[in-house]
Amino acid sequence: MEGHQVRALYDFTGEPETAELSIVAGEVLTVMRDNVGDGWCEGFNQSGKSGLFPAAYVQLIEASAPVSSSMTASQQSSGDYWDDDWDDDSEVGQTQAYVPVTQQQQPQQQPFHIGQSNNPDSGNSIPIHTIHSVIPERPISNVPKKNNKFSTLIKSGEDSFLLGVRVANVPENEKLFIEETDDGRCAWVPTGEPYSCVVTSPKKESKLKGLKSFIVYQLTPTFNNIQVSRRYKHFDWLHERLEEKYCFIPIPPLPDKQISGRYEEQFIEHRRTQLQEFVDYVCRHPVLSRSRVWDHFMTCTDEKRWKAGKRQAEKDELLGVNYFNAIQCMDAPLDGIKVEIQTDAFSRFINGLDPVVKNFMAMAVDQAKKHQVLYKREFQKISQSFASLGHALEGDDSNHRRLTHALKATGDAYNDIGRLYEEQPKFDWEPLADKFHIYRGIISNFPDVISIHKSAVQKRKDCERLVAEHKMESQQLRDLSHRTDIIARALMAEETHFQCERDIHINQAMKTHLQEQISFYQKIVNKLQEALNAYDD
Repeated sequence: MEGHQVRALYDFTGEPETAELSIVAGEVLTVMRDNVGDGWCEGFNQSGKSGLFPAAYVQLIEASAPVSSSMTASQQSSGDYWDDDWDDDSEVGQTQAYVPVTQQQQPQQQPFHIGQSNNPDSGNSIPIHTIHSVIPERPISNVPKKNNKFSTLIKSGEDSFLLGVRVANVPENEKLFIEETDDGRCAWVPTGEPYSCVVTSPKKESKLKGLKSFIVYQLTPTFNNIQVSRRYKHFDWLHERLEEKYCFIPIPPLPDKQISGRYEEQFIEHRRTQLQEFVDYVCRHPVLSRSRVWDHFMTCTDEKRWKAGKRQAEKDELLGVNYFNAIQCMDAPLDGIKVEIQTDAFSRFINGLDPVVKNFMAMAVDQAKKHQVLYKREFQKISQSFASLGHALEGDDSNHRRLTHALKATGDAYNDIGRLYEEQPKFDWEPLADKFHIYRGIISNFPDVISIHKSAVQKRKDCERLVAEHKMESQQLRDLSHRTDIIARALMAEETHFQCERDIHINQAMKTHLQEQISFYQKIVNKLQEALNAYDD
């Protein structure tokens, strides 16, 4: 497979001083190795530069359809990321993304086999033997991304913060406050009144005389009831800003990107509900809900202020570890050993929860697909069998019209049940999968947040050794310990928020799911009861 050409679907910026190759949407690359692993390819661009790039960011170029130089040039000069000249939603393309083929991986067009997980995140270590997918086609999901938190960590300089070398000037409206509860926990102090934001009215729009199409969603926050229009690419930009700014907060994920079927009514509505889950989580978070970039995204309606706010957010220096300067908390020192034990316990909890949540989400997605295809088809078969039996009995000259009518009614009942199965997932399984898509992303990001704390603790231990060797002043160690405690308190505050989410919102999601399930099976019972009533006692 070496030597074939692919076209970049999206921009990708490689990490400096690594083997990653930066690519631009539209450029042609030549693949040297397609089995590097973890969704990465190795290749070189037209300038001769070589390196690694994500396989899901490119698509295979058919030999019979060479790429025109004019098209490539126009795609490369797409302009400012935020401007409307930019391509639609970062999901351009009409063919499937290039997927490298190895001995362990079958081509994507092959049918899905029983016992194989259709969750790309499940990994070989988490086999899902009880899930049997009936849908061979799936969208691109969980594209390999740079670790934004650690990139920001390196750029911001954790050592500079801990040693007090870089002290940022924090505006009053950027300050964050942590309090300690009666049971000894740390928690974010909410500021302002709680609010929500509704994502509604997705509609297809176009520009350049219909050459480019995109979906626009309307956002309406409850505190002003002023509607703003946002596209998926705007959400994507916001997500990057939040990840850069808040290295100590796991940012909820956006819906997965998809190349085909983006304008189908069912897909558009499902994406709206997924974006609503993302917005709901941000609105509930005591820090994210008060973020300036989030407020700008949610409220700005003027084009000039919109672009000015976008550029201001991109030039924001209060990012990553540097933002720990904005956290205001108690000066009392923490018990280092107690904090370390608590952090290790939480880390083990997250590591154990991660594969289980991924498995659970895969199950919910699979149940939705089965309801819409497999179960519906099975009940249609049952319906046809009863209808055929009733039709065959009509040939008898004896007077059994009531029986044949009842058999047809039974067939109709099973056919109606099949339609109920087809419609039901949007009420129970899909909302549950969307909810756990959010928590799966948060849980996957928690190890990065924990690692920031562990790195700070290790730095403090190194400095304690320097003080013992009289190579560092005791006051410097006390200042460093205070800043390490700030990082620890931020982690514990985020842990408290996650526990609140689990106890309230996941609990409510489960209750809603079971209520919908009960309603669904009651409808089935009613259909069967109607069929039973058609028979003569």
